Amino acid sequence: MKLSLSVMSLLLLLVSFPQGERQAIVYVKHLEPPLHYPALGRQAQIQGTVIVKLTIAADGTVLAAESANAHPLLRDETEKLVKKWTFGCAYCTPNVSYENATRFIYRLEGEGISYDNTSVVMELPDQVTITASPRECDHCPPKKKGNK
Repeated sequence: MKLSLSVMSLLLLLVSFPQGERQAIVYVKHLEPPLHYPALGRQAQIQGTVIVKLTIAADGTVLAAESANAHPLLRDETEKLVKKWTFGCAYCTPNVSYENATRFIYRLEGEGISYDNTSVVMELPDQVTITASPRECDHCPPKKKGNK
C-alpha cells in the first residue's frame, strides 16, 4: 500500500512539471578564493554580510557585480574578487546572460591578534563565510593580567 501511494505521488509530481522545462543550475567554474579578511575591515572590526548580485555572460564571465546596503570596506573587496570568477549554467538558455546572487558573510571572532588567521568556508555558488580574529589594537592600553 505504501509503495503504491509513493509511486502515485511521484507520478503526480512528474506530470505537474512541464516537459522540457528544467530549473537552471548555476555553478562556479573558476574562482580565486578570498585568502584574507579585508585588512582595513579587520582593523576597524567591521563585520557584516555582502550579497552580490551577479550578471553573468553566456560564456560564464561576470559582466556586473553589484551589492547594496553593505559596508564599503567589505563590499569593494568582495565585488573586485567575484569579477575574477567564471560560472557555468546547466539548463540555461544558450547564448543568453543570466543572474545569480552570492552571499559573503564576514565574521570576527575571539581576541585580537597580530597575525592573520582567516578561515574560509565556501558553499558555492550561494554562500562564502570568511572568519578571522580581530586585529590586535596597537594603540590600546595593555590588558590587566589579574585583580591584584
